[in-house]
Amino acid sequence: MTVMKKVWDPAVRFFHWSQLMLLGGLWYTGTEGLMEWHQLLAYTLAAVLLARICWGFYGSQSARFSQFAASPLKAVRYLRRPEPVMGHNPASSYMIFALLLLVLLQFVSGLMTTDHIFTDGPLVRYVSSDTVSLATRWHKLGIDILLIAVAVHVVAAVWHSWRHHNVIMGMLHGKLSAPNDMGVPTPKAGWSYFILVVIFWLAFYWWQGADLIRMLSY
Repeated sequence: MTVMKKVWDPAVRFFHWSQLMLLGGLWYTGTEGLMEWHQLLAYTLAAVLLARICWGFYGSQSARFSQFAASPLKAVRYLRRPEPVMGHNPASSYMIFALLLLVLLQFVSGLMTTDHIFTDGPLVRYVSSDTVSLATRWHKLGIDILLIAVAVHVVAAVWHSWRHHNVIMGMLHGKLSAPNDMGVPTPKAGWSYFILVVIFWLAFYWWQGADLIRMLSY
């Protein structure tokens, strides 16, 4: 007999869906040249991401990076024979790490990116021209790689939800179906995660807020 059990805490679910929406906004504003809004969304995503990285070390058990550990062989075995997992399964763990790394690289490279006309990243003045050139090239290429990875992740989630575990709905209400006798650690409320998001966002605002306000007022 299977029952619905609470697995995902509010912090993980908020990070998942806000990251998706913010990436969509970053792609649109970058494509349309709305660089002031692009930077505002970038700092917001960075705050959400940095708080999630912290949450990965002390948050709910299903959110901790230590629970993601799985060998490539276990990931392959899972893909061949999926079974209920109260958290990230061995295969999705690799995708989660890849997405976190790509988003982080995209943010860091954006800080050192220039269009040579209107907009310079806040770190452009502190690094060499070669570094700026490399960061600019990566930032343009990285968004395509990141969007491809997101698309793969979405397709995999839809397929997995259709064939095995409804992980998409699970990320909405936080519950997954599992055998009645399978134990599930109680997720934390996640308030400290949201406090961290605010702290990181305020730190970015303190660092670049005046420049963003000036840009938005033009």
